[in-house]
Amino acid sequence: MSSLRVSPTPASAGYVRAVLRDDLAVLPEPVREEVALIATELVGNAVLHARALEDGQLAIAWGVGEHGVEIAVTDGGSPTQPLVAEPDPTDTRGRGLSIVATLAVRWGVEHHDSSTTVWAVVPLTDREWIDRELNSRKSITIDDQVPALPL
Repeated sequence: MSSLRVSPTPASAGYVRAVLRDDLAVLPEPVREEVALIATELVGNAVLHARALEDGQLAIAWGVGEHGVEIAVTDGGSPTQPLVAEPDPTDTRGRGLSIVATLAVRWGVEHHDSSTTVWAVVPLTDREWIDRELNSRKSITIDDQVPALPL
């Protein structure tokens, strides 16, 4: 699994999307783009609806697992439960988890003592090719805190 920590700002969603696209470059473009979109939605939801972790950051983790590409965003929790909404056609918000639920083969929420993790799994096609590609490259881990990007 690779991971990074980002500031809970809107700009972090784009930064995470770019890092994931780069790190998962060996995957087919449709899978990579679905993972990037899900990451954007999960980070955006954490920024809008949750608190930061105790260190003032959000934690993002991803990797290729048995069932597909796993992505998880951990925040400091929220007074509300992440749920798929049913927005009106004219609403400009409220579709993030609907997008996640549509693209992911599975997704869920895990509550911990001082944090909440929302995770999703994007299915892979042509698993044999992907396994060969992933085994031939080095994995990255980004554990340093990433400063907030200017808006």
